Amino acid sequence: MVRLVFVFSVLLAGLWCAEANRPVFCYYASWSHWRPENGAFNVTNINAHLCTHLLYAFFGIDEEGKVQILDPWLDLEDDFGIGNIRLFNELRLANPSLKTLAAIGGAHIESFLFSALAANPSARAAFAQNARSFCQEHGFDGVDIDWEFPGHHDGVDSSNDKTNFALMLQELATELHNYGLLLTAAVAASEPIASTAYDIPAIVPHLDFISLMTYDFNGAWNDVTGHNAPLHAGPSDQNDFQRMLNVEHSVNYWLRQGAPANKLLLGVPTYGRSLTLADREENGLRAPSVGPGPQGVYTREPGYIAYFEICFNFQPYSKWVRVWEVTQKVPYAFYNDQWIGYDDRESITEKCKFVIERGLAGAMVWTIDMDDFRGDCGPQFQLIQTLNVCLNR
Repeated sequence: MVRLVFVFSVLLAGLWCAEANRPVFCYYASWSHWRPENGAFNVTNINAHLCTHLLYAFFGIDEEGKVQILDPWLDLEDDFGIGNIRLFNELRLANPSLKTLAAIGGAHIESFLFSALAANPSARAAFAQNARSFCQEHGFDGVDIDWEFPGHHDGVDSSNDKTNFALMLQELATELHNYGLLLTAAVAASEPIASTAYDIPAIVPHLDFISLMTYDFNGAWNDVTGHNAPLHAGPSDQNDFQRMLNVEHSVNYWLRQGAPANKLLLGVPTYGRSLTLADREENGLRAPSVGPGPQGVYTREPGYIAYFEICFNFQPYSKWVRVWEVTQKVPYAFYNDQWIGYDDRESITEKCKFVIERGLAGAMVWTIDMDDFRGDCGPQFQLIQTLNVCLNR
């Protein structure tokens, strides 16, 4: 009898671990190779066991459905190129269970290209075939689509983008799944964009996973401070629109629209949004701001700063002040007239708990190369490691 109880307990534990072993998708921004000095991140910096799925960002498209390599010297080995794609997919030699995906699109690909492609039946079919052959040629396990965003662009008629996006995904899914390849998508999370961009019940059958971009809720485009990725609405959110700009509201919207929880990946940023305060004495949430903060030493984009740059602000004797917002469950920090809303180990633990409580599939990280990959402020990849521990990986 004791032996039966023991065996039953082991089986229960195994089932629990199998359910809790949620996927962690990590985007690799290939252009991080070109960051200066200690900010440069190469494929050789990637821990092959850190994520279940690695996504190579980004590849392009044209209106005829051809997949385009955007940095041939970095991606390929022609003309003594670096051969990043081969090196990236060879990470599976160190971790045979790792899956790699070719991410197509991104913020720098003109949205009207996707719109024109998706509106053309023959181009949709060609895109599906080209995407499949691209995976087979280069060794990817599937494709991730990052169209930013259907129905939100100029240049061509976007009125049918919502319908055409679903048709494009259907074509891709049929082709890719027939060859055992994955199809995923990164999507706008917030209701104001998602409600006009996606026919959610029409797209979810075709996708293996859906990565919610639950970040960039606030930034230097506003004239007040606001956190990049708050978990909940906060006491400083003064109107209905502001109260939609958080993780919880976005997830609830997707679930209400029919997205199954077991396909949704919660987006977790390894970067923050920085601003310049209008008055250094007003430094809380929704305090007046006058523009972006200065560019990071390595990421070199005003208002956008990697965690491996942020964490240096909290070394001993730093004058930066960290504040934990207890309702939104995220930190922000300020010093003089500079303000940053970011994620750290504490806030990522809270988001991980949310994934488990809501029964979501897992998490998505943007990006692996903006975590503290050198371990300058603590353990290497401390944010993604925190996520793994919480998700029981």
